[in-house]
Amino acid sequence: MKSRILGLLALCGLLVLSGCATRSLYTSPRPAMSDSAGWAVPVLVNNTATPYAGARAQQMLAALLISHRIDRVQQPPSPADNAALPVHNGEADQAAALAWARAQHLRYALLGSVDEWRYKIGLDGQPAVGFTLRLVDLDNGHTLWSGTAAATGGSREGIAVLAQQTLNRLLDRLLP
Repeated sequence: MKSRILGLLALCGLLVLSGCATRSLYTSPRPAMSDSAGWAVPVLVNNTATPYAGARAQQMLAALLISHRIDRVQQPPSPADNAALPVHNGEADQAAALAWARAQHLRYALLGSVDEWRYKIGLDGQPAVGFTLRLVDLDNGHTLWSGTAAATGGSREGIAVLAQQTLNRLLDRLLP
């Protein structure tokens, strides 16, 4: 009887812990891509209230692409921003970044947005992130691939860890 109660308590504990994190991931099929092509990774559009979330995600994406063996990854120069905090979400910067990438003769641009980047309010402050990405062929402007992912983590998990994991899950669906 005692072992049965301990087993039920352990099962309840696992169910509670599994409720601490949620993940959602949707992507289009993996496209055919050139292995030797150059990639541009502009700052992601920031649709959050967290300053510089788009720039943080850009840095993570560039590093993750290199870890996935994409050798020619370039980041467009940052636009001059004299404000202490950005006053726009970066949509205009993405258009300028595309023009820069074409001038550099890069083939692909990984565009996107940060749709959530915060700690949820509450006793345990769970991290939550959400991203939308799309791969654009700079030769013709066509979207080759798109994906969206969101995740919440446990109260002892950092938002940077969760963001890296979520972006990497998206790239796993994009890259062979």
